[in-house]
Formats: sequence, C-alpha cells, structure tokens
Amino acid sequence: MSVLIVAPTAPWPPTHGAAVRNSAFISALSQEYDVEVLALTGSGNLALEHPDARTSRHIRLRQRSRLCRVMNAAIGRSPHLVHRHGSHELRTAVQQRLAVGGVETVQVEGLQLAHIVRDVATSTEGNVRRPRVVYDAHNVEWRLQSSLANRAQGIRAWYSWRQAALLHSVERWVVRNADAVLASSEADAVSLETLGGRSVTAICHPVVAPLKPADRESEAKAPRVLLAANFAYRPNVLGAEWLFGSVWSEVLRQIPEAELRVVGPSSLDLRAIAPARCTVGGLVEDVVAEHRAAWVVASPAPVGSGAPLKVLESLAQGRPVVARTQGFVGLPHSVGGVATADTSHAFANKVVELLQHTRNRRAMGRAGHKYVTEHHDPSALSAELLKVHDGLGACARNGAES
Repeated sequence: MSVLIVAPTAPWPPTHGAAVRNSAFISALSQEYDVEVLALTGSGNLALEHPDARTSRHIRLRQRSRLCRVMNAAIGRSPHLVHRHGSHELRTAVQQRLAVGGVETVQVEGLQLAHIVRDVATSTEGNVRRPRVVYDAHNVEWRLQSSLANRAQGIRAWYSWRQAALLHSVERWVVRNADAVLASSEADAVSLETLGGRSVTAICHPVVAPLKPADRESEAKAPRVLLAANFAYRPNVLGAEWLFGSVWSEVLRQIPEAELRVVGPSSLDLRAIAPARCTVGGLVEDVVAEHRAAWVVASPAPVGSGAPLKVLESLAQGRPVVARTQGFVGLPHSVGGVATADTSHAFANKVVELLQHTRNRRAMGRAGHKYVTEHHDPSALSAELLKVHDGLGACARNGAES
C-alpha cells in the first residue's frame, strides 16, 4: 500500500524549514510504505524528485490576479494562506490518484492545503473505504497570525485579526476531521487538542547532528554572526529588519570587525536594507558550512509557532543561538545552547558576549549539540511517525469506521 504526501512546496531539495521536515518524513515512511509525492511549486523554484519517494509529481501553482487577492483579503471567507494555495490542478491530481486505488493514507503538509483535507476526508465512493487523512501541522496558524496582529497597527492589524479569525475556523475543522494530527512541538499539540483535534501526536523536527560539534578551526577568521532563514516568511522579514535597524549597529560599536552573514530563500530581497559589514548570500548550496563558519547564530523573529528548525540546525553543529524571547517557542527555555533577549540592547549584548568569550561560546555549543542529539534523532522520530501510520492502517484492516 502507498502513502500519498501532498505538500504546498517541493520537499526536495530541502532548502527551507517546511521542506526539511517534509523530506525527513518521506524518508521515514519509505521504510515501510511506497511513498508518492504531489507538491505545488512556484515559477523559478527548484523542484526535484525525492530520492526516497516512489514517484514525485510537481504542479505549477498559478498566481492569482492582484484584484482576486485584494477582494479575498477584504471580503473573502478563505484565509489568504489557504486561498493563495488553492489549485484546481492539484485537487484534480489527488482525486485522480485516489481513484486508481492502493493509497492507504494521505498525509497533508500544512494548513495551506486545507482543501485537500476536506476533499479526502469527505470523499465516498460506494462502499469503498476512503484513505485515512494525516494532517501535519507545521504551525498553529491562527495563533501565529494573532501574534502578528498584536504587533501591528491600523489596517495591517485589522487584516491580521481578520485572518486569525478565518484561520481559527479552518484550522478547527481540519484537526477535527483528520484521522490523525501531527504537531511539531508539545505546546502546539496542546493547542491543537484545544481546537478539538483527535489523535494529536507531537513529533518534533528530525535533525541530523554530527557525532561531534564543529570545532574552532571551522569558524570564520573574523567574528561572524549568521542569520539563516526563509525570508518569504513574514516573521523572518520582520526579524531581519529589527536586527538590521536596532541591533547590529550596537554590535559593531563594541566589535567593529564583526561580520553579519544572511542566507536563505528570498534573502537577496533584503540587500537594499542590509547594514554595514553585512553580506547577503541568497540560497546557498551548503547551509551546514554556513553554520559551521559562524561564531554565533541570530534568531530575531518576533513571533513563532511550531519549533524553530533553523535554531535546531545551528545547535546541531555546536553553534550557540541568540533568540528573541517572543519568537522562541516550541522548545524548552532551558535548552543550554540558546540565550534569549527581550530588547535590542540586551540582544546585542548577548551577541557581543558570546563573540568575545570563547569558553562560554564553546560550552553553549556543546550543550546545544547534546540537546539535539538526545531529542531530535531522526531514527527515533521516524519510529514515532511510522507508529501513527501503522495504527491507522490497523484500524482500517480491523474494520473501524472512517
């Protein structure tokens, strides 16, 4: 039997957080199932077949007109996150594949594809049992949008509050109608259960950590701070703007030779506002090398949900992270490799302290590496994911009602 993964972006290559999680789950499920992938892709985005999937099909997402987007934002009943990923071609492709048969479970990656959950969860075909639906909630979207609304003013605040209400309604329906729900953190699992989710399981992001954290020889010659994120995601853009405008000048005042390195999807869009002694690298081929060359990693996003994958990737390489308190969610605040700060002054001072004190930097790096090794081991998390799918299959074979 097959598991059909439906994703809003191509999972391979894994160049951003959602793709990293999706790609790891595909590899995990391929241990016991034939995995098929249907994914949306934007124009110009690299989309390759996943090496562990039996089949991969990518469907170009058609950009809606500006008028259509504005009308939906003003009076539409679908949240923008879902509306902009609405694809008749993807929905048709899913239905055509299910009509052939042989799919035991459909795993839907993210609330962007809520319409796919609805299509599958409400489908009937005579006496044929519909596939089970697993919804993988990368974030609790309505809470994330509420946090953005609290930080906004004027029409942007109105828009965010309206989106939060629409997302709450959609998210509640999805988690109540999926046969199983996956959350990326324990905190998110509690939130999804509060919405009425059934069979919610917290499976955090699988992260591969080397046997030993990166040593001093891997560091860049000059003190380097790394900001690695997906800048197509608004909270990361807000975080970068804050770091550039309110933090970095204070770091340079104390350490004039410091460097700021910015990489990740859509990071080139930030070049116009990049501060002094900052290089923007765009989408790099080897993000691990970027982490290993950094002395300190910054995570300045002002809000968050799920778990911060880029923080985990930094810790896996033994690099300490300075995070903004409001955006550091989904992980225990006792994680030894992370320092948090509330204000721009405190954030800058944390960065400076770690750049100047090698012993503290090394100790935090070792603590972070230890945490990732113990709590985010891909093999252990793969077993948890397979347990969810095997349980759903057992229920179906025992004649449980859909």
